[in-house]
Amino acid sequence: MAAIALAPRAGAQQLNCTVRVDYSALTGNEFQFLGELQEEIRRYLNDRSWADDVFQDRERIDCSFQIVFTLADGLSRFEAQIVVGASRPIYGTQQRTTVFLVQDDNWTFEYGQGRNLVYNPNSFDSFISVIDFYAFLILGYDYDTFDELGGQEFFEEAREIFELGRGVNAEGWFIVGDERTRGSLITQLLDPRFDPLRRAHFQYHYGVLDHFATDHEQAWDDAMVVIRNLNELYNEFNTRRFATDIFFSAKHQEIADLFADFPERADAYELLIEMDTQHQTTYDEMVQ
Repeated sequence: MAAIALAPRAGAQQLNCTVRVDYSALTGNEFQFLGELQEEIRRYLNDRSWADDVFQDRERIDCSFQIVFTLADGLSRFEAQIVVGASRPIYGTQQRTTVFLVQDDNWTFEYGQGRNLVYNPNSFDSFISVIDFYAFLILGYDYDTFDELGGQEFFEEAREIFELGRGVNAEGWFIVGDERTRGSLITQLLDPRFDPLRRAHFQYHYGVLDHFATDHEQAWDDAMVVIRNLNELYNEFNTRRFATDIFFSAKHQEIADLFADFPERADAYELLIEMDTQHQTTYDEMVQ
């Protein structure tokens, strides 16, 4: 947000997260203590400061954490799925855009009854480190939409968490042959070869969406530049990677809607279906 936050900010917290915890798949009354976890995580995310920048309440990043417990091994070791999302306003409109959305199915952790969540950047924890990791990713993605590569410091914070996890061989952070891991994602985001993706992320949100209401023809032209740059990145690797997959998973419908009235949408269509075949049905509707 640093690129446009010109007014003094009054509050210290940066996140405005909703949290949902579902442990209905675990049978037995002994797991009722997990009912307190939802509010505990919400307070942890929303009440602490994750950055030096001070936000006004209206500037806080809207985000969500959905945690679904899938398996219990005793009363303190669990497996769960976590879905994390974040959005921001499209300026000049009443609309919002999804900035980040990821589903993580490989989370095994220890969590005991009565435990307090305490932030400790120097120590790895199978539960709280995952929460911290995604909090920093939310910040990194959000800052990248307002300033080119503006989320660098937050992605680096997330990488430090990954390195702590790798140092203790923690589950789910890096799996040989599996690109859809936390370690793979943060490694790609900080790989200079993926700078075109992060720059496209900024250009798309700040240059295209934020200016579409005032100059949609220029925004269309800028959107085509974004799509061409992403296509060049796709051709460099000859495949989609996890970081680009997250972009298109969040954006494919919005991109199709944006180009629906573009006179040269057929050119955009050809590029999109080459690199995002799994959403071709959506792009087909764009040109019909």
